[in-house]
Formats: sequence, structure tokens, C-alpha cells
Amino acid sequence: MNSSVFTPSLTTTTSQRVEFFRLPAPGKRDPHFGLSRGWYYKAASLGEIKMVAIRQRGALRGVRLVVYDSVCEYIRRSAQTMPTVPANPSPVLTQLPISFA
Repeated sequence: MNSSVFTPSLTTTTSQRVEFFRLPAPGKRDPHFGLSRGWYYKAASLGEIKMVAIRQRGALRGVRLVVYDSVCEYIRRSAQTMPTVPANPSPVLTQLPISFA
């Protein structure tokens, strides 16, 4: 009987990406994007991302899940609309005319 346990090496890459994930607890941030629970509720109410509510028949409470791909798409859309900023912006100092009346 050979009862060895397989331990994957650190060089093995396993790309596991979730389809859905639970909202973070109040006051916490999610481990995927670092966004807050309030941000998710606001973005979902504006139609920016998708969330799914699951509960058993007759139950008062359920689980709210965030669709991972909808958050990725939102981030991509936001990145495209943001203006590009130079890596080392040089501050431009302007002097305003001062008048003493």
C-alpha cells in the first residue's frame, strides 16, 4: 500500500478563477478586487455590475453573490474612459495677477 500524498510544487500554475463570489462582510473588502460591500451594492443598483440573490424556497434570508466577470468588464470599461496621465508629470506653475483694491 502506497499512501503518499501529492503536493503540487510551487512552479505548478493552477489558474482557478471563480464565477461568483460572496459579498464581503460589512467593514471588510473582498479578496479579488479589494472593493467594499457598499461599493458592490451601489454599482449593482446603477446597473454597472451583476449580482445574484440565492435563497431556498420559504427562507427569509439568502446569499448575495457577485458575478466575477461583470466586475472585470466594469474595470475594463472604466480603464478605457480614464484619461492617460504621464508617468512623471511636471507641475506647471502659473502666476495669477494679484490686484490690491
